[in-house]
Order: sequence, then structure tokens, then C-alpha cells
Amino acid sequence: MIRHVSLRREDFDLHYRVYGSGTPILLLSGGPGFDCDYMIPVAQEVAKERQAVLVELRGTGRSIPPVIDASTINAAKMVGDLEALRESLRQERWSVLGHSAGAVLAMHYAVRHPQRIAPLVLANSGPITHASVAAQMDNVLCRLAPEERDALKKTPPDNLARMLQILLPAFFFDRAAMPAIENELGGQHLHPDVSRLIGADMMGPGTDLRPQLKDFAAPVLIVAGRQDPLDPVIQEEIHQALKNSSVRLLDRCGHYAWIEQPAEFYSTVREFLWGAEAGA
Repeated sequence: MIRHVSLRREDFDLHYRVYGSGTPILLLSGGPGFDCDYMIPVAQEVAKERQAVLVELRGTGRSIPPVIDASTINAAKMVGDLEALRESLRQERWSVLGHSAGAVLAMHYAVRHPQRIAPLVLANSGPITHASVAAQMDNVLCRLAPEERDALKKTPPDNLARMLQILLPAFFFDRAAMPAIENELGGQHLHPDVSRLIGADMMGPGTDLRPQLKDFAAPVLIVAGRQDPLDPVIQEEIHQALKNSSVRLLDRCGHYAWIEQPAEFYSTVREFLWGAEAGA
């Protein structure tokens, strides 16, 4: 069962979807700027035992402010949305699972509201320092075939949807797995202006979340594909920044772990989350 719900935020409605029942787990999608649809399988799996709250983040899905600019699309505003949602659901604390740029957003949330998250899952997280952004892109490029790199060079930089189409295969260990999620990651699900704005705010020059994360004490699971272009070095950097984290790398797995290694991904996440609940 799925319920579509909204929460009034300033001059727009923040939409979210509720799957299942029980203790809520907040799910944050990435991109940045992707609709949350690609994470529906994760929400459905979580909903077998808990309640999954899948947010249509500000600037995506139906959660569209009347003005899209740096004053309305930034990490602080998105964190404010999440905190307002927590309050509306009357949760003192809740578990959070963020994927890719959604994991970076989750860490921004943890920095601003450390007492409201326990525990935290960072799935295939994006970088927490600007220095790692270029290396991430280099990893993607080196996985493309020569003809794909040529096509990328011919694509105007403002055509993010076309660039995404060309780059997407590089995010999989096995390209044969891509059709399982390809439609949900198509250009129609990407909001280019939102992607640029939140990307610049969360991962732009000078970004370094490490000093702000050092005091976050809640348990954190860092789970990623060993062959993810957002490579193990990025995940290790996050691990070193957090005092209470563990890392699990999944073999033969790229950026979408629940697609390429579903059994191992879900069992790892379930063991961590349910174990953390029992120890709370």
C-alpha cells in the first residue's frame, strides 16, 4: 500500500510517499535533481518490515517552488524540509537512508540536526570534499567506450539529459543490469536547474564536510559497490570523518547496489538498521 501525502512549505507543497507501516525510515534520492521514482524498489523492500517515507525533494517530482534559483534550491532549504517533515510525523528521531547525492544531503541534515538521526545509511554516497568531485568524473569517463566519449564531447554542456544518457552505462558493473532502472533515470526524470544549483551548493569549490561531521555520534553504515565510479576512496574518506561508522563494499557492483546486488544490499541494510534499533 502506498499513500501520497503533502506538507505545506512556504509557497509550495512538499510531496512524499508513504509505504508500509511501523517505524518510519526516511529515503533520500540523489542526482542531484532526480525524481525519487528510481528508489521505489528500495521503498517497497523497506515497507515489508517498516514504514518507508520517500520524499519528492524540493525542486523534483511534484515539489516545485514557483521560483527555482539559489535562494529556493539549496542544502539549507532541503534540510529544513526534512526537519519539518519529521516534526509533522511526530518523530523524535528517525532512521535515514540516502543514496548518492541524497546521502550527501543526509550528511548535511546530520550536521544541522545531529540529535534527530539514528541511525544513518549512506548508500553509494557522493563526495564530501570538492577535491573528490573531479576524480569521480574521471572514473566515469574512463569506463566509457571511445564512441561514447566522442558523443559526450559533441553534447552541449547545458544538455544534461543527453549527457546523462551517455554517462549512465559507466555507473554499472554489468551494463546488462541497466534496463532494470534505465527508464526511471531518463532525462524526463532529471531537473537540470535543480541539479546545477544543489550540486554547486553541496559539492562546489571549498566544500569540505569533514570538520562538521567529526562530532556526529550516531551509528552510520556506508555501503557501496566496489566498482562504483564514486569509488571506495570516497567512501573511506567519509568513514574517516565519522566517529561511529562502518563500511561495506559489495563486489561486482556499481552505483545502484540494490539493482546489481539486491540480496546482499538489502541484508546488509536490514541487519544494520534493525540492529541499531534493538541497541537504541
